[in-house]
Amino acid sequence: MHIIFDLSGTVFGAFDLSLRPGIRDTIEALRAAGYRVEFWTNGSKEQYQDLLKVAGIDGTVFPKRTALPFMPVVCVDDEPEEWMPGSRYKVDIHLAHDMPGAPILVAELLGATAGGRNFYWD
Repeated sequence: MHIIFDLSGTVFGAFDLSLRPGIRDTIEALRAAGYRVEFWTNGSKEQYQDLLKVAGIDGTVFPKRTALPFMPVVCVDDEPEEWMPGSRYKVDIHLAHDMPGAPILVAELLGATAGGRNFYWD
C-alpha cells in the first residue's frame, strides 16, 4: 500500500525548505510497517528530488495533478484537496525551522484516530 506525502509545507518548510521535525523517523516507521512512501509536489520535481537525497530520504517525486502509477491509500498534505485519491490527511503547515509544523505521528496517520479530525474521506 502506498502513502504519498506533499513536499512543500508538509515534508519541507514552505519558507526555508527545512525538514519537518521527526519526518525522517515517520517515513522510516511507515516503510518498516510495510507501506510504500512516495512524494508529490506542485513545485520543481528535480529540486525536491535533490532535497530528499540530501536529507537521506529515498523516494520518487511525482508532479501533482498527473496520473500516478499507483493508488495511494492516504495523501498527507498541509492543504488537502478534494481531487486527491484515497483518504486525505491534513497536517499543520511546516513553514520554517523556527516555525515548525507538529510532528506527524505514525499511529495517528495509520488510523489510531481514523475518521478523526485530520481525515477527509471520499
